[in-house]
Amino acid sequence: MRRLAEWAEKISVPSAIADKIVKIRKNIDAFARAYAFPGAHRTSNMPDRLMRRMDRHLFNTQYFHGFIFSAELGIRGWSLILNFAPSNPYTVKKYDGLQSPAERLNGFRYHENWLHNLLISASSGGFREPPLNPL
Repeated sequence: MRRLAEWAEKISVPSAIADKIVKIRKNIDAFARAYAFPGAHRTSNMPDRLMRRMDRHLFNTQYFHGFIFSAELGIRGWSLILNFAPSNPYTVKKYDGLQSPAERLNGFRYHENWLHNLLISASSGGFREPPLNPL
């Protein structure tokens, strides 16, 4: 960060960029603490990619209308499709033929059709109510 700040001063970057560099440099101790955890991700690319897709979905559906219950069902449905729909051919090849995030998590598929996999995985198999808690 020190070198970035020196470089920015040397070439006189626009004030909008210089202000951000100064702000980051002031918070360098907070960044250093976050990076001190072993195995911690250094960037937020992975969640950002998922959240960008969700944001695009919400924008296209004009966000939430009606009741919170219907909004929750909409997000749950979108998540199910995202986890069971086939990935692109490059990703399928990379993961040795496993076609969706759900297959990669389980290590297998129930059926060749992705929609059948979703239905089988989401079914309760006759289970309707949780067992009663003993008193």
